[in-house]
Amino acid sequence: MPSDFGDESGEKLFDWMLKVGQDASEAALLSSAERLKAAFRNARGEIASDDAGTESEQVAEWAKLRMAEFEALPEYASIKEIIDTKLSELKIEHDFFTDKKGKEFLLFRIEDAPDVSRTFEELEKATDIAFDKALEARGLTREQIREAEPLEERVASARKASKALDSAREIKHDIELAEVRTK
Repeated sequence: MPSDFGDESGEKLFDWMLKVGQDASEAALLSSAERLKAAFRNARGEIASDDAGTESEQVAEWAKLRMAEFEALPEYASIKEIIDTKLSELKIEHDFFTDKKGKEFLLFRIEDAPDVSRTFEELEKATDIAFDKALEARGLTREQIREAEPLEERVASARKASKALDSAREIKHDIELAEVRTK
């Protein structure tokens, strides 16, 4: 099955979609996929807008990306494994850690920020592919999900998704520079 996606992380995304789909309705599957794509997209924006701004005797070598938006999704451990696998496949030095306040972060070298951003973009695209394959495995299409859901439920679902996106935007995606003193 990795050949269907091109790599192991694509297969894991597909497995994640199926697990979420087994635990919830197709509408929830669509909502979860859209939230995951938004989390990847938002994380990329935070990585791209990162500004070093270091003092002359301090050099920032590491950045950390807060994982709160990903943690809010179902099966976060699987998502974390997907990200870890993809970054490892690309030989991007990284680690996950939890700070004293219990917030989890992805730590990576500043010089790798463009590669991390591209990786998240690839995972966002792979999420769409995995979603369609998960629907196909259930014998459904996106249109069937939208048509099968009564209008009132679609409106409620759209409002809920909108609120979730607004909440996700409010979450501060802390990308911080880990300052390291030179000499």
